[in-house]
Amino acid sequence: MRSLLKIVFSITLLELFLGGGGRVFEVGSITLRILLFSLNIFIAATLYIYRETIPIKVLSLLIISFSAILFYSILGWFNEATFPFVLEDIKPLSYFFSILFFSYYIDSINRVHLVVSIIKKTSLFMAVCYISIQSLFYFGKLDFIPFYHYINTKVSASDFFFRGTEGLFFYKGFLYMVVGLIFWIHADNSRRKAISILIIMTAMILTGTRGFILMFGFVYALFYGIPLLMKLRLKAIILAIILISGSTYFFRNMDIGNKAISDSVRVQQVIQVIERINPVSFFIGHGFGKGVPIRDVHMEIGYLEVFHKQGMLGIALWAAFFLLLYTEYANAKNYLAIRKSFFLGISFVALLSFTNPFFNNPIGISLFMIALSVFWALNRLSDKEDINDFNIKQRK
Repeated sequence: MRSLLKIVFSITLLELFLGGGGRVFEVGSITLRILLFSLNIFIAATLYIYRETIPIKVLSLLIISFSAILFYSILGWFNEATFPFVLEDIKPLSYFFSILFFSYYIDSINRVHLVVSIIKKTSLFMAVCYISIQSLFYFGKLDFIPFYHYINTKVSASDFFFRGTEGLFFYKGFLYMVVGLIFWIHADNSRRKAISILIIMTAMILTGTRGFILMFGFVYALFYGIPLLMKLRLKAIILAIILISGSTYFFRNMDIGNKAISDSVRVQQVIQVIERINPVSFFIGHGFGKGVPIRDVHMEIGYLEVFHKQGMLGIALWAAFFLLLYTEYANAKNYLAIRKSFFLGISFVALLSFTNPFFNNPIGISLFMIALSVFWALNRLSDKEDINDFNIKQRK
């Protein structure tokens, strides 16, 4: 049973970290992500029923998540939202229920290390693949038009966004490539570490995604503080110089598409949301399924969508959840490198969602649920270590 669980868990992580928005791996008309999510919930629910107990933290999160989804679904229906649009809002948020599976399986330091290992390996794999594809374009071994049509017709039109006509593109799964970079930075020193960091940083620049680069730097500036950043070792300073100079050269000299259009769309969304604010919607929103003219369902600015559909109550619920993540992160001091990597990773996703919708869909929620499960597991280990130390002192 343990071996089977490990296989299911590993496949689930591989699909999450490599599968982008979930449309890359499909079984007929159903995505592999949905199949794995359903299997995970069934397995975890069965095992918890067998145990005849479920941790109060897990149960509380499930009840709050279900209550919020139910309330905003009813509110959307009351405001005449169509069922398909309501369902489109429910589906990504239902991934909160994955805490049932992740919290069950991630219960030891070995399983925590397994998560970290998969994050690091998949991030490096994506970076190498992307750089290899760009090299084929650069040396004329791959034509853009056939590649573009193949991706949009055979892989996933919704997960890839092309920058101009030179072969540069953004893939939703690249989010985990940058998260993996954070884990590599805080890994134990080795020759492989420096090379891996350089490869992933190069791929991150080549994606042409300004938000990635800006928020990646911003996360570290917020976490450590500018004065402390100035005291970093020579290797870190060199990497920072490479990142800044490489990004500057790249954005000035490469065709990465018309950014003004995407910026103007975001501005229009803000204006249309403001136009629809009323005293009731300010506090509880318009409900699921209620978009704006320029975006019927989901918006590029994640927090703007939450405010429009869930009001300040929804913002408060998300703030409480982020506070929970921080509290569990800071609850103990063991395995600091792992704790720091996960906390910086979820901070990166949270900040990036000011310009891109990552935190309120399975891509971001999955990282939150995994990180929360990891913090719980590490905190339990810390409690056991404290008890053992106390018992030793008592015997002395």
